[in-house]
Amino acid sequence: MIAFLSHLSWLFFNIGVPVCAPIALLPLLNFSRFYRHTSKGIAIRAVQDGQLFWVVISMSASACYEIGSALGESTSDGARAFMFAGLLWHGIAIVGASILVSFGSADSTPHPTYRHSGEVPDHRLMWLSFIMTAIIAASYFLSHYSLT
Repeated sequence: MIAFLSHLSWLFFNIGVPVCAPIALLPLLNFSRFYRHTSKGIAIRAVQDGQLFWVVISMSASACYEIGSALGESTSDGARAFMFAGLLWHGIAIVGASILVSFGSADSTPHPTYRHSGEVPDHRLMWLSFIMTAIIAASYFLSHYSLT
């Protein structure tokens, strides 16, 4: 039972809090009279330009640290090969998410012609950030419990 609670607490603090806490706390702005009007749809606006890529970067960096720390303790060549593959995977995720978050930051700046055109903003970057966050969260979880 203690081992289960230990695994559950690791999952909560290393994956659940970084992914869910910022988004879950935004609706609390509805309780403030000052921010009530501007808080409508704030959770979607907070992630629509790919801001979850910041979470991908931090989870991948944590995974690289854990895998790198366990690399010296591995006993077989096969385990080391999987660890190097995990390091490469998470390193590529860091670079990719860094590039994509810069695109999202550039897209989030207001453009006068875009604002008056009446076009609906494209949400592909938002959905890509959701998918990449889920993949990296699963990968981080698997590397924590199998490679280290």
